[in-house]
Amino acid sequence: MTITKSLTRMRAALADALLLPPVPATAEQANDALQEVTRWAWLPALSGVAVGGDHALRMHGNTAGQPTKQAEKTT
Repeated sequence: MTITKSLTRMRAALADALLLPPVPATAEQANDALQEVTRWAWLPALSGVAVGGDHALRMHGNTAGQPTKQAEKTT
């Protein structure tokens, strides 16, 4: 096989893999694919919430549930 044919086959395989995703053959495969996309789409947002919650706990853990102090008014 020549280099040109080899490169052409690699380009075609890459284009098929990236540009034309496989269509699920059954409803079960479609449902699995949808669940996978949903899981990965929400993961970054949920990770941000978890990180924010940990940060808030570290920063405000000692004062949680206590009344806030009001600044005195000066005239």
